[in-house]
Amino acid sequence: MKIIKIAMLVGMLPLAVHAQEQSDTVSVPVRANDLRIELPDSYKKMWPEQFDDYKRAYTLSNGQTLYIRSLGSNMYAFVDNDPWHKIVAVAPNTFVALDRQLKMQIDLREEDASGWLTMVVPSRQLSGGGFVPEKVVSFAMR
Repeated sequence: MKIIKIAMLVGMLPLAVHAQEQSDTVSVPVRANDLRIELPDSYKKMWPEQFDDYKRAYTLSNGQTLYIRSLGSNMYAFVDNDPWHKIVAVAPNTFVALDRQLKMQIDLREEDASGWLTMVVPSRQLSGGGFVPEKVVSFAMR
């Protein structure tokens, strides 16, 4: 009888360890609308001299690079070798792509900047026949 009780206790040990591991896990709730890119009804087209300070490369927390460039009197943003997106100012230091594929906030400092980027990662077909749906992801600038 003692052997059966010991076997039962030993068998329950992994469950207790697993329960402890789960209690150490921290979950952070994210509201669904936090990762949505919308273009407001009113936005501001910036003139080239207004966005000169923003034109540079920004390193993202995932290792990619966000670039802000101008072409004529328009401002564009793109990540690594992805397509360029025409952007407009929607609030101080906040920009949205007209195609709703990027949204960013850039807080400029002397030689550095901080902020975040939310972008749409397009869906793609995998070579094995699988499918990865479109998703919206957010990264910090560092």
